[in-house]
Amino acid sequence: MRLNGVEAARGVAALLVVMFHVTSILSIPSTYGRVAFDGLFNFGRAGVDFFFVLSGFIIAYVHAGDIGRPDRIPTYARRRLWRIYPLYWLTSLAFQALLLVSPRADGADRDWPHILMGWALVPESAAPVLEVGWSLRHELLFYALFGLMLLHRRAGQAALAVWAAGIVWNAVYMMGTGTWFFTGALHIVVFRVFNIEFFFGLAVAHLVRSRPPWRPTLLLACGTVIFLATGLAESFGPRAVEWPPRHIAYALGAALVLYGLATLDRAGRSRVPAWMVAVGRASYSIYLVHVLVALVLGYGVRLLLPHIPIPIGIAFIALVTGSVLAGMVLSRVVEQPLLRWSRRDDARLTYPDRPKSG
Repeated sequence: MRLNGVEAARGVAALLVVMFHVTSILSIPSTYGRVAFDGLFNFGRAGVDFFFVLSGFIIAYVHAGDIGRPDRIPTYARRRLWRIYPLYWLTSLAFQALLLVSPRADGADRDWPHILMGWALVPESAAPVLEVGWSLRHELLFYALFGLMLLHRRAGQAALAVWAAGIVWNAVYMMGTGTWFFTGALHIVVFRVFNIEFFFGLAVAHLVRSRPPWRPTLLLACGTVIFLATGLAESFGPRAVEWPPRHIAYALGAALVLYGLATLDRAGRSRVPAWMVAVGRASYSIYLVHVLVALVLGYGVRLLLPHIPIPIGIAFIALVTGSVLAGMVLSRVVEQPLLRWSRRDDARLTYPDRPKSG
């Protein structure tokens, strides 16, 4: 069953992240030196919060039947790794090529041990050179711990419970003392507050699969209000880099939105424009390539500004549109063919004796 509403929500989350980074790129002093739309999209990084809840939901929803089946681990691992790495490596190489023309001031783009660890997505304190890769480290950690449930249900549940306890403790300790209990990679990756959002997604998948639907339209509306209200409070209120209650609010809003959309999708009651579904299908490509494209387009705007007074709102729309379109092209040309090829291999592994058609 295609969950078109959920797919479209994935696209909206990607758009939020794009708008956040475009806001930052245009605000540098050599371009406009101010934020577009008075900083309305400063909360756009919350698209990552939505992605984490969505990942928890999708993995549990799709692989619920694989729990307790060790024979499914090779296919599960292959699908997860194939989903993450090839496109990430491609965009990382493209970004590395851009940095040859415009090197980073801190020299991180010339530190090859750091570069290789970033390409491998090894947990460490520093972000990869392609900085959006930081979130993929969290994804891989979640995939690994969920995969333990395929090996043994109880062992996997115990590992996830210990992980959740560590995340909660780290957040509670920070709220009480102003500092994180864990440091280094243990805080930056393993027990970071973002990881609790995967558990919201797991809960949504359980409710959608095992409980009768309950007021999905109302919960969808409530979740949207909670998520956007939290975002407006972040954009126009006191700035806090990583405040646990804010991420919990985003996670709750995203969970309610996903519950409503998935339930409506399953009932055949969702009506989503095809273009939104297309953006959602390309969301991973958009997420990976948008910074590269926005930086190049932003440089073009900087060159034009002394000659053409481009309003910042027009530049913002141009950069967002160009980044999204580039991601959709990348998805169509590279990502989707890779995924189709991977699925054919999965079919051969699952049904090795199936006769060829024709």
